[in-house]
Amino acid sequence: MFRKMRRYKQLLSREDTIAVLNRCTNGVLACFGDDGYPYAVPLSYVYYNDKIYFHSAKAGHKIDAIF
Repeated sequence: MFRKMRRYKQLLSREDTIAVLNRCTNGVLACFGDDGYPYAVPLSYVYYNDKIYFHSAKAGHKIDAIF
């Protein structure tokens, strides 16, 4: 499903990834925007029960890019 990382030595373990998610409260969501252009937006999040929750309006550029 996913390509293997080219620089696999920099790959974080699941435990290290979860530690980063627990330690931080914000990040950048990057995906495809209008007409396939890259779209990245900073957001606040909460990592809880193996899920990432972030605030968003029900409509807008971020929601359009996700779906």
